[in-house]
This record gives sequence, C-alpha cells and structure tokens, in this order.
Amino acid sequence: MPFCKECKKFFPIKGDPSNGDCVERVVDPRQAFYKAKPAVAEKDASSCSSFEKK
Repeated sequence: MPFCKECKKFFPIKGDPSNGDCVERVVDPRQAFYKAKPAVAEKDASSCSSFEKK
C-alpha cells in the first residue's frame, strides 16, 4: 500500500514532516500553474489518481 510520503508530489512542512502539501502542475490552454492541497504523510495513496513513486 503506497503512502503520500512516497509520492514525488508530496512536500513535507518544515518542522512537521507528518504533514505537507500535495503539489500538482496544471496546464490549461492559456497558462500553466501549480495547485497545492494539504496532505498527511501516512495517508493511503492507493486510490489517488496523481500518485507517482519517488
């Protein structure tokens, strides 16, 4: 079972590695930007469509 902390897109918060952000690059016809959402390092990522192994 993969965890969020094993994903390329997970960035831990300094001082608290059990929490972090899941950061994805989004490209639309006009621009590219980054979308971030809070994530817990020990969360099960098996159902995540954007999971990429480090």
